[in-house]
Amino acid sequence: MAILVSELLRHRCVAVASGGAFEQFELQFLAKLPTNANFSNLFLFPTNCASGYYYDNKLGRFQKAYDIRLGEREVKCIFRSFQAAFDEMGYVQPERTYGAILENRGSQVTFSALGQKAPLHLKERWDPHQRKRQRIRKLLKKYLPGFEISIGGTTSIDVTKKGVNKTLCVKKLQQRLHIGKKDMLYVGDALFKGGNDYIMKSAKITCAAVSNAEATKRLIRRIIASDK
Repeated sequence: MAILVSELLRHRCVAVASGGAFEQFELQFLAKLPTNANFSNLFLFPTNCASGYYYDNKLGRFQKAYDIRLGEREVKCIFRSFQAAFDEMGYVQPERTYGAILENRGSQVTFSALGQKAPLHLKERWDPHQRKRQRIRKLLKKYLPGFEISIGGTTSIDVTKKGVNKTLCVKKLQQRLHIGKKDMLYVGDALFKGGNDYIMKSAKITCAAVSNAEATKRLIRRIIASDK
């Protein structure tokens, strides 16, 4: 995958939008790419696009371009609301967790049911059909009407300021690259209604659904082949 992404960066601009913090991008994504990759064509949007990072050729590293942070009172309100939702539904926390369950990421508060550092195979088993998180999210919407609440990853729920969601990267890329929506393709594995990629359909750009890493690889290969 790292080789394919590196090859894609030779041909196209690539943006990555995720609920993870920038530190996770560095560890799980950037560290895997070849050091000679064309980072000038790579744009990173952590915490559901509440922040953005662009590559600075002179400094040789990614620099923060913007950061829409939550205030201290907002963070406290979100933490209280999660606890209220848990109490209302009688939520029982797993016996073993791997790191913080509720994490303030500055521009986003994230609930990770098993902790961010939990093994992937455990995460995949916890809520494969999103039923648990959909129930929590429904209650949170009652307590947090002025925030964006989205389901992400395998065990997470992300809360950001109102209007801060994945569609924000579309606006930022239009400004940065001077391109139109017709020039964009969004790739996601949860473009169905209720999925954390579904909101991208409202951005009115072409979307491609992928089910797993292998399907993503096939799509990248087709894009690369079309440029040759």
